[in-house]
Amino acid sequence: MEIVFDTQQEAADFYRRLPSSFRQVTGVLLINSRLAVFPEKTVDYKEFAQLITRYIIEEHEKDWIMTIIKRYYYFTEPEEQVAILNIVSAIFAGEKNDLPQMDALQDRRETIMESLEGILKEHNSFSFESIIRFRLTAYKKALRQYVEIAIDEYKLEQEYQVFIDKLRRIIRAYKPLCEKIEVYDEHPFRLFDDHHRLIRNVQSVRSFYPLLKQWGIEAEPSIVLSLIALAPKQVIVYTDRPEHGMMKTLHRVFEDRVCFVHSTLHLSSENRVSQ
Repeated sequence: MEIVFDTQQEAADFYRRLPSSFRQVTGVLLINSRLAVFPEKTVDYKEFAQLITRYIIEEHEKDWIMTIIKRYYYFTEPEEQVAILNIVSAIFAGEKNDLPQMDALQDRRETIMESLEGILKEHNSFSFESIIRFRLTAYKKALRQYVEIAIDEYKLEQEYQVFIDKLRRIIRAYKPLCEKIEVYDEHPFRLFDDHHRLIRNVQSVRSFYPLLKQWGIEAEPSIVLSLIALAPKQVIVYTDRPEHGMMKTLHRVFEDRVCFVHSTLHLSSENRVSQ
């Protein structure tokens, strides 16, 4: 089998990225801008397809994704392009498996492998450029689907950040009604003032939801909004789940005003005091 590259440099680069064990077993030869490969078994063809797949992803994928972002979705600002690219990269790394429509997407590596199957077994000679131009239609279509999901996530993140910024401005704009609030992460949440008195019916403390509408915020009651209504200078949250989305939102809104304490530590200190 012979693969022809556009340049001698490209052929040499591809050759260097092949594991030495594969080069020895399959007898790979580098001849100017050509690569001669002598796979004997089905497993050799499969491994070679995996190596070509890895090379395509490492060498071309980022540029293709950026082209899709610019050409098909008209994002022209470099910061936006990079942000969307980073979300796509996080999806590929398995860090965003909870996003909608993820289950319907085919693994991009498998898509490339399937596209390579026929050409590797049925052709004695072909150009690498022919693979790039004519064999990766399904893969590039899959990339567009990944980009679409990333763009939806990017827009949601932008809306979320605008929401957080508005909440921060509300806190800064209004006089605190409490010096310190202690929050117990229970069902439901319990709030105590700096005299350790249970705070009841937080929304009645300030005409809060009409105030939110003045800021352009339509939201359902939540622990975050309850705390913003009181706008305390310090928030101490006793919780066993500091990485939960609600806790992260509290941290983003209140920033250095909030402190998280593990619930079990608090209980053990209370027990020591009572003894």
